[in-house]
Amino acid sequence: MKDTLIIGGGISGCTLAWQWYFNNKSFTLVTDQKKGSSAVAAGVYNPTILKRFTSVWKAQEQLEYMLPFYQKIEKELDCKLLHPYKILRRLHDNNEQKTWVAKSEKPELKPFMKGSISSLKIDGINAPFGYGEVTQTGWLDTLTFMSKSYEFFKNLDSFYAGNDDGLSFDNQSVIFNTEVFDHVIYAEGYAIKDNAKFNYLPLQGNKGEIMLIKAPDLKLNAIIKAGVFIMPYKDDMFWVGATYNRHDLSDNISHAGAQFLSSRLEKILTVPYEIVEYKWGIRPTTVDRRPFLGAHPNLKNHYVFNGMGSRAVLIAPWASEQLHDCIFKNSSLHPEIDIQRFR
Repeated sequence: MKDTLIIGGGISGCTLAWQWYFNNKSFTLVTDQKKGSSAVAAGVYNPTILKRFTSVWKAQEQLEYMLPFYQKIEKELDCKLLHPYKILRRLHDNNEQKTWVAKSEKPELKPFMKGSISSLKIDGINAPFGYGEVTQTGWLDTLTFMSKSYEFFKNLDSFYAGNDDGLSFDNQSVIFNTEVFDHVIYAEGYAIKDNAKFNYLPLQGNKGEIMLIKAPDLKLNAIIKAGVFIMPYKDDMFWVGATYNRHDLSDNISHAGAQFLSSRLEKILTVPYEIVEYKWGIRPTTVDRRPFLGAHPNLKNHYVFNGMGSRAVLIAPWASEQLHDCIFKNSSLHPEIDIQRFR
């Protein structure tokens, strides 16, 4: 018998599996490897919400947990996953400069936002009013994180590639194919809408679209945020994103999304570029901007780990410990993430 069956192999599911591994718990990670939002995530981690100049909920706590967590995984996998980059928020005018300086003095933002305005000149970027600089930021190579995790857990006989058709239950246990588990955790992202046990939760789909561009003349060693983000990738290529759309949840790139990305990019980019690829996915977002964690109200060995939205890289490691301790140490979940708030 194993401790836990984890269904869903995106950022959240892989993070759960590593949390269980580090705590010497047995598990099987199940993924159908269909394209979800994790497969198209740029992987940026940022403790601030730059559209509103506010901090992410529990940002410092999540950051302090996240960094050593992924560093431990890097050692296990013997590969580079974390790429620290500062974020430069392009300022639009003098008023935004003043707002930035004032906001940077707030106690919850001071650890992340530098108070002085940067006049850094970047070849290829038009920024006449300079930048506000955010620290303790960067990106996680999500595709490598997931693919290397699958390979690692497969070698431990803790991975299954396929759907969950072999799932069944008795009064005490969860059964998957020929294995028996004490618990099952659903970390399915937006696909939870088709899960009869947890589809009562008010999860919202939010379509995100990004594009990969090649711009050899763009000399950039930071992530630029200016309506869209521009993030260095490799070989003179950059990720540009992202869109947020709760209405068009179709499984394809939208004309409106592609137009939005290109039009925003061309307002700030002053060098030629070539579009290499478009990607899209449906994020699992929540009505109160807090994830869904906890036990089913009636099926006590059924748990959910979902609703990380666009901040899965930052919040999932911290949240995975919360759920682990809830299951194995009988700890209480933080009330703002516990699904009991929707009973």
